[in-house]
Amino acid sequence: MADDDRQRDERPRPRYGELAPEGWQWRPPADADRLDTSRPAPSDPTETPDAPAGLPTQHQPGRHFSADETDPDAAPPQLRRSAPRWNLGWTIGLLILGFLGMSYSIGTLNALPSAIQLLHTNQGLGDYTPAPSVAGILTAGSITMGVIWIASATITTLLLVRRRLSFYVPLIAGVIAFVAVIVFFSFVLSTDPALIDFYSGVTPATPTP
Repeated sequence: MADDDRQRDERPRPRYGELAPEGWQWRPPADADRLDTSRPAPSDPTETPDAPAGLPTQHQPGRHFSADETDPDAAPPQLRRSAPRWNLGWTIGLLILGFLGMSYSIGTLNALPSAIQLLHTNQGLGDYTPAPSVAGILTAGSITMGVIWIASATITTLLLVRRRLSFYVPLIAGVIAFVAVIVFFSFVLSTDPALIDFYSGVTPATPTP
């Protein structure tokens, strides 16, 4: 080990600048003190550089989110407001009323030939013989009344399950059913020429003895 220590280079190590060429002097670069303007400085001192793609961003106090960004710590958006409590009671009541109206309309349509016969008797127009198309008109009217109420009940039930306003559906169905009844009544009355002539003033009424 002593021989190895002697073979080591015991020459003094050169100090800084001693091995430089003669006359050479070190000068700092001209732009050493210039700020790096390649990246814009953040306007908000609390703003941090963007996180790499795929990494979740943490919420930072004072950070403002743009329209395209969402705050992960923010509360979830509020869902659509549920219907008020009175909506259920009114809806059920209107559905029951609509069912009763549907039943009454179907019964009135089926009793229309008897009502026309009574009118013939009171006005002295003779016996009433229904036209062949009257039976089909009355059947179509009864089916239409049932379909209107079933559609109203189905839509209303779906709205109630979703806790949405639904009371207006039976009201709209009632208006549609009322118009449909008038239309079918008009179709049946239009098949009776004697009644049309009487109300048109063509055939005078003769009192029944």
